[in-house]
Amino acid sequence: MIVAIDGPDGAGKSTHVELLRGWLERCGVACTVVSKWDVLDADQHPEARFLRGTDRQELTACVAEMPLPARSLFIMWLYAETAARAARLAGAGGVVLLDGFWMKHAAAELAYGADRALVETIVAGLGAVDVVLYLDVTPEEALRRKGGALTPYECGLDAGRDTGKFLARQAAIRDQLLEWADRDGWLRVGGATVEEVQAEIRRLVSELLPAASERPEELDLVRP
Repeated sequence: MIVAIDGPDGAGKSTHVELLRGWLERCGVACTVVSKWDVLDADQHPEARFLRGTDRQELTACVAEMPLPARSLFIMWLYAETAARAARLAGAGGVVLLDGFWMKHAAAELAYGADRALVETIVAGLGAVDVVLYLDVTPEEALRRKGGALTPYECGLDAGRDTGKFLARQAAIRDQLLEWADRDGWLRVGGATVEEVQAEIRRLVSELLPAASERPEELDLVRP
């Protein structure tokens, strides 16, 4: 099974992926986390070794400087690599957790003026996942969570990381994500605290995976 966990910037995707991975493993469910950033690991993606020497921070900066449609194509290449590796791992058994998939970035590219037909054609070719858990968060809450740790890409490609531009762009991205969530039947997850969100994620996953059953001693969100 491939489970994609996605949502706007600041939704807590990586946090909840790691919490879910630890819980599944304690329940005896083998799982692997896959992220677009794995392309920087030459052992996992030897075909992407031309990126060797580039770190995540530099790659993020370069992406924000790319013009359209090159930026959209490059970002979706990252997810094509992610999808291919996830499919290989899922074929070997166990659960694959995607720490973000195409959803947030496709919505962002549309908000930044990318051609809709191009974006939708690309994502249609990335292959389906078994379930999408959509972590919803308002732009205002996302800004609060992120504090000053913003990137130009999150702020409408603004090198100055203007918070007003962050809020405006994130609102547009969220609107698109909510539209897709309704259209495609994503499982929407919300909550005021990490505990509430993670509890809802575990409830939903338990319904999908009979092998995963909630145990009281694991509700303290112990990290792996």
